[in-house]
Amino acid sequence: MAKFKEKNEAIKLRNKGWSIGDIAKKIAVRKSTVSMWCRDISLSDRAISEIAKKSKKKSTDALLHYSESVRIQRQLRTQESEHEGKKRLGQLSNRDIYCIGLGLYWGEGYKKGNQEFGFTNSDPQMVLFYLQWLQVVFGIEKCDLILRISINAQHALRVHEVERYWERLLGVSSESFTKVSLIKTMNKKVYNDQNHMGTLRIKVKRGTSMRREVLGAIRSIIA
Repeated sequence: MAKFKEKNEAIKLRNKGWSIGDIAKKIAVRKSTVSMWCRDISLSDRAISEIAKKSKKKSTDALLHYSESVRIQRQLRTQESEHEGKKRLGQLSNRDIYCIGLGLYWGEGYKKGNQEFGFTNSDPQMVLFYLQWLQVVFGIEKCDLILRISINAQHALRVHEVERYWERLLGVSSESFTKVSLIKTMNKKVYNDQNHMGTLRIKVKRGTSMRREVLGAIRSIIA
């Protein structure tokens, strides 16, 4: 009989728990033929379990493949968007830097109270840009700054670590900092992450006139 050997192999594999599709691939015949050969087979519980297990694995593999494809496509879209942003930004001029700094000060700078030219933030990159802004726009050097770290009192044992972090990041000595401010008030936001480095306050010595200039520029934006 034609394909007698293949039929026996198909029946044997089916009884072992192979799926119709896998058998068709193995012996190189059509699925419809395999299905016909195996239609009268009463599968054992073990064979049924094997078929279900393999079917589940295939579904899982397909899902993982799909998820990976989605992740890669998302990364590509992110890279394209970032590239477009960099392209649109172009080369920053001193005026661009001035305007960005105004935005930072508008959001995080001292605008009320005394005449101190101060800025507070916890984002390391934002802090570094602000220092660049002070240097480029006003000629302020690191020796012209008064720095203070504020951190929740639950991090009291990490104060030395936090101080070293900001010193290394900014390239300044410990003499540039006043005593660390430990905040004892319980906030809704819990800072229990060991990577939390508190908030840095940056004040410029004798910065009253610069503060007035910055606030004047900000008022002209919103006028």
